[in-house]
Amino acid sequence: MTRGLIVIFILFVFLLLSVIQKCESETSKSGDYIIYMGAASSDESTGNDYHVELLSTMLKRSGKTLMHRYKHGFSGFATHLSEDEARLMAEQPGVVSVFPDQILPLHTTRSWDFLAQESYQRETYFTEMNSQTEPDVAVGDTIIGFIDSGIWPESESFNDMHMRPVPDRWKGTCMRGKKTEADAFLCNRKLIGARYYNSSFLLDPDYETPRDFLGHGTHVASIAAGRIISDASYYGLAGGIMRGGSPTSRIAMYRACSLLGCRGSSILAAFDDAIADGVDIISISMGLFIDNLLEDPLSIGSFHAVERGITVVCSAGNLGPSGQSVVNAAPWMITVGASTIDRGFESNILLGGIDNFRLIEGAGINIANIDRTQSYPIIHARSAKKIGANEEAARNCAGNTLNRTIVEGKIVVCDNDYGNQAIQWKSEEVKRLGGTGVIVIDDKSMDLSYIDPSFLVTIVKPVDGQEIMSYINSTREPIAMFMPTRSRTGHELAPSIPSFSSRGPYFLTRSILKPDIAAPGVNILASWLIGDLNAAPQGKEPPLVNIESGTSMSCPHVSGIAARLKSENPSWSPAAIRSAIMTTAVQMTNTGSHITTETGDKATPYDFGAGQITIIGPSSPGLVYETNQTDYLNFLCYVGFTSVQIRKISNHIPQGFSCPEQSNNRDISNINYPSISVSNFNGEESRRVSRRMTNVASHVIGEEDTVYNLPLSITIDAPKGLRVRVIPRSLHFKKIGDTLSYQVIFSSSTSTVNEDAFGSITWSNGMHRVRSPFVVTSKADI
Repeated sequence: MTRGLIVIFILFVFLLLSVIQKCESETSKSGDYIIYMGAASSDESTGNDYHVELLSTMLKRSGKTLMHRYKHGFSGFATHLSEDEARLMAEQPGVVSVFPDQILPLHTTRSWDFLAQESYQRETYFTEMNSQTEPDVAVGDTIIGFIDSGIWPESESFNDMHMRPVPDRWKGTCMRGKKTEADAFLCNRKLIGARYYNSSFLLDPDYETPRDFLGHGTHVASIAAGRIISDASYYGLAGGIMRGGSPTSRIAMYRACSLLGCRGSSILAAFDDAIADGVDIISISMGLFIDNLLEDPLSIGSFHAVERGITVVCSAGNLGPSGQSVVNAAPWMITVGASTIDRGFESNILLGGIDNFRLIEGAGINIANIDRTQSYPIIHARSAKKIGANEEAARNCAGNTLNRTIVEGKIVVCDNDYGNQAIQWKSEEVKRLGGTGVIVIDDKSMDLSYIDPSFLVTIVKPVDGQEIMSYINSTREPIAMFMPTRSRTGHELAPSIPSFSSRGPYFLTRSILKPDIAAPGVNILASWLIGDLNAAPQGKEPPLVNIESGTSMSCPHVSGIAARLKSENPSWSPAAIRSAIMTTAVQMTNTGSHITTETGDKATPYDFGAGQITIIGPSSPGLVYETNQTDYLNFLCYVGFTSVQIRKISNHIPQGFSCPEQSNNRDISNINYPSISVSNFNGEESRRVSRRMTNVASHVIGEEDTVYNLPLSITIDAPKGLRVRVIPRSLHFKKIGDTLSYQVIFSSSTSTVNEDAFGSITWSNGMHRVRSPFVVTSKADI
């Protein structure tokens, strides 16, 4: 920046300062804002840092307190502004965007055994993962950074026994908190770093600590990277060996969340620190609907992390099964949906007395002390309806709709038209009225983590609900009893996609397929806070582990596998890691049938992306799709950002780069992604999509020179009339690192494709199968 420009800029800022002071006195509307100023300046250019420093200094002089200053991975700050001040700030040189500091919600064992089975590598993988002596991976120092609610360092999942010293490349710190004793929060060789970020709305000094008070951060960290723990169980249920996906990885926790949620400004501060600290993977299980990528803290933070070679894994959200509900869907993120595992929790019902009973299968987690010989009267909620109450609400056991006198001492059968969380409301209402237990009729609720395990609750399918109602209506004094809960593995059809898991297509553009992948996220057992009375069922000691559900739990499954891949292949880029995970996914259940949704319908790529993640497959994908920096920059062009804006956002821009002329969001289909999505397909003209693949096969097995062919027929599950051609049909890679291209041409014999057409393209060399899902739709972006 020249001396003349500096003088002009200083004068301009002083004028801005006077206007800000005037605005502050004239408006009462104000709030916390994030001022995003793009990429952190490189060593060769310090102009942007100068803008940030000058603006922040001027704000301080006007009495503004900076909540956060971003300077490592990107530039900017967060502060309190009026609406007018925010508008003025957005007009200043170097500012990319100014947006409100919103609160993001969190997206809230056996899963790894199940994934091992799905990988068809049970014996060899179990030998490694179930061994009490963990594998000594020479490059096992991968560092996973979690942006979450904190961590409980005393959990056995985070012990550092037999671990090597902390890697020299680690630049982070272990913050202990301002009011805690010196040894109250301690890091070690496993938990190597911890930071916390308090916001303006949370100034309680007792909460100035990286310690977890919600349980969420502890739970997800142990799923991804927890040490091996033998004989773990939830009060005797789901017993077995518990471990994370990458037990040898290091953990760094960035507590950006509190009891009130996760502030966007704190999330950006965590990203900024994680980039500077030297993490390899960032795992983040939260999200928010944002219609501008440059006003989304996760999109901004992850873009700059991926620029520096850090893989970012995010949850897809818990707003399913509605379409276009997926969040965290920028192409530089790995977006993870949820799936089930093959473990079930049986909580069966006996109708009638001991001598003359009918067994009804149900699902639930009941830790209550059950008298196996005690039967109770059973009624349907409709018969307990209060006078004047709505009948539909009463049969659903809604609050203040049931008569206490009728409910007291009885098992109440409730319908369920309102989803998973409503089950907890039903049980609380029946318990409040003195009922003995609840039977919920529902065929979609797979998530049992919402239910209070200290009160008797079981979920039965509609066909079994009909049998229960038939018994009640045909018996003068119907009675029933709950059987003790037991966990069973192997008999549940899995995986399937639960109703809460958010679905595609991406609401900003249909030209990229999201989510990318599905992973276990239903009834997952993992570590919890020590001594948490709130998590203890009535009459029980606090648990050391807990069962939780959500895409929050799916995300760390993928983070753990990504960490293992980075350990095995230190030179792999985030795009290579994502490609390896996606192209080796499976679409079949443990019985060989196609994965379904909660309704029993065939799942599509909008439900699970490329499919269910596997454990062993990603370690040897054969070929990968390298989505490079130009692809990501072009994506920003295609969604409407200008070359001027993009040059502010990134200082990793290839020489001569500029946005393609006359580009639009249909061109997103051509970024080098492992999946293909073609939108606005009218059938009247063909659409051509290009892809590049790079050979990453192993030298050891002699695959430097290898030929990949396309089968004579491409796997297509699509309406008649859609034609798919691939050119060429054979790719000859002569050495590792070779990159070759192919094109896919979509055409139609009809004038339009009225449905979403799903299919896949699979390349094979006899040893590796590289599968890419595709979707073709006539629908256009809104």
